[in-house]
Amino acid sequence: MTRSIKAYQSLLLATFIAPLPAFAMASDTTNVLLLAITLAGFSILNLALNGLFYFTGKYHSRNFAKMHALIAIIPAIISLFIALIYFDTAGAISMNIGVIIVSIGLSLLPLQLNLSAHKAPTKHTALIIALAAIVLLLAAYYIAPIAILAIACGHVALTSQADIKVKFIALSTLAIAYGYLGYWGYQIVQFS
Repeated sequence: MTRSIKAYQSLLLATFIAPLPAFAMASDTTNVLLLAITLAGFSILNLALNGLFYFTGKYHSRNFAKMHALIAIIPAIISLFIALIYFDTAGAISMNIGVIIVSIGLSLLPLQLNLSAHKAPTKHTALIIALAAIVLLLAAYYIAPIAILAIACGHVALTSQADIKVKFIALSTLAIAYGYLGYWGYQIVQFS
């Protein structure tokens, strides 16, 4: 479980570090929009994961909910540091602080969902999460950072059950998603 969390954290960090040269060359308005759109996009996709994990019963475990909240709050904290470092005007900082506060609130949602999670994971939970990882991987073909969510679902499915079919689906999804994300990162470095 710890290796998958570290991999997920490093992928999130890489996703938010990649556009840093854009912050150096753009105006404050462009920077505010870039940060707000990136963080809002992550928050919306994280809400989809919240729904998936809630309805499959993963939030029945308090530790899982805490770990998801901890991982989900990392992009908001990184965005806070970016806002404080790259923005000079009070208006730009306050605009981003508002977006960051909303993102932090949405990141802490798993802790609240844990309180009302009465459904325990079933024998199909890992399969549902593995199939969601495949759907997210297909969506990543159009929006590459969604591959991070496919990787997260793949790791959760892999650690959830010992069924060989689910493990095969999860490992296949992980291999393709890591490869695609690596290719995407390579393209960013080549054209930067």
